[in-house]
Amino acid sequence: MTPIQGIIFDYGEVLNAPVDKEKDMARRAEVAERLGVKPEELWTYLFDREASEEWMTGKLSWDDFWARVLAPHGITDPEEVRTYSRYIMPVTKRLNPEMVRLLGELKDRFVLAVVSNASWTEEQMRDMFYNDFDLPDDTFDVIVTSTTAGVVKPHLDIFRQALVRMGVKAEEAIFTDDMPQFTAAASSLGIHSHTFSTPAEFRKFLANLGIKTGTQTVNEPANS
Repeated sequence: MTPIQGIIFDYGEVLNAPVDKEKDMARRAEVAERLGVKPEELWTYLFDREASEEWMTGKLSWDDFWARVLAPHGITDPEEVRTYSRYIMPVTKRLNPEMVRLLGELKDRFVLAVVSNASWTEEQMRDMFYNDFDLPDDTFDVIVTSTTAGVVKPHLDIFRQALVRMGVKAEEAIFTDDMPQFTAAASSLGIHSHTFSTPAEFRKFLANLGIKTGTQTVNEPANS
């Protein structure tokens, strides 16, 4: 097998985590009922559509995005729209401490990258990681956001941009994301892809590719 050189992480629901997951899921269920969709389909309903693509590539503001999404449900008052948007996506996220530990184990042995559908620029995401979340400087060698890339996952070009900037081939890279359609897209390019559920399951995926973590030493790339 071609040795792994780089590992790409999604941000939402992979590197980050709700402070109170039960409360977070209860919020989603409540909003899903109001919008007439199943709780497990809420994120797809909200973010797999034209408005979200415009927002995540910097063409639409946060308020305009939510106004467009909520208008078909009779939620049009600007203050009510803002209240709903804050309720659906409260600022109560933090980095998952288990993933932070894993990053520390992998850093300096592999090229680490983030590929995220986000309204932030790469500079804003770096500032969030290193100043707001206090990650060690330069934990990530490459950060690609949809706003800066101009395309959103599952468009293949966002993965191609990441690979070029990382200096690795598709078969030398791993990608993990909680959205199956995104991992399927990456896999179509030849990237080793994993649909994220828990840090423990991702560690098992790495182990299956010969990358030992935890109390064991992470394997160096074979040609290093």
